Amino acid sequence: MTVSGIEARRKAALEDGNESYLARRDEIIRAAAHVFRERGVEATTLRDIAEATNTDRASLYYYVSSKEEVLREIVRQALGRDIAAAEKVRRRRAATPDKVRALIEAMVTSYADNYPHMNVYIEDLRRISRQGGEWAEDIMTRTRRYESVVHSILEQGRADGSLRTDVRVEIAALALFGMVNWMHRWYHPGATWAPREIADTYAKIFLQGYGTG
Repeated sequence: MTVSGIEARRKAALEDGNESYLARRDEIIRAAAHVFRERGVEATTLRDIAEATNTDRASLYYYVSSKEEVLREIVRQALGRDIAAAEKVRRRRAATPDKVRALIEAMVTSYADNYPHMNVYIEDLRRISRQGGEWAEDIMTRTRRYESVVHSILEQGRADGSLRTDVRVEIAALALFGMVNWMHRWYHPGATWAPREIADTYAKIFLQGYGTG
């Protein structure tokens, strides 16, 4: 079968949305995320992904067109889940400190539930931003959207007096992202500390320095 024929079959399968096909594609993407995490995106080849999924390379093309498509899907999934979680927190009818705690818990839990998707996203974000093009711009737009949701929660705390006004929201947000995102260097399933303990610790550190209560 020619490559063009495989591309046509892949496109048709994606449009059809067959449950077993999508499940197998998602399985391949999850396995690829682990390979990316272990070897790095640049060093990973489609052959590596095929071996990790017990799939011959020709069959792999039925599910993904390239290593770049796999990376894009990994990043899209990671960002989509995080944006949805942050927006859900923002919509809650709760005090701002409680929203911040929930936000931190969502961020930390994302590393556990979406491992290693989030690790791949964080580690490769700088390379993505340098690529240019429609996809890179879309990812950076989504990233800025996520950051804006976090900023809005912190701004609400400044307005209602539960968070300090002598600290810039932008810097406080960067501190929060830096604290949580550093998990990509050490977190893995089965780590010494459970995600809830990590989130509780981070929330105490952040709110006791930034909160007014």
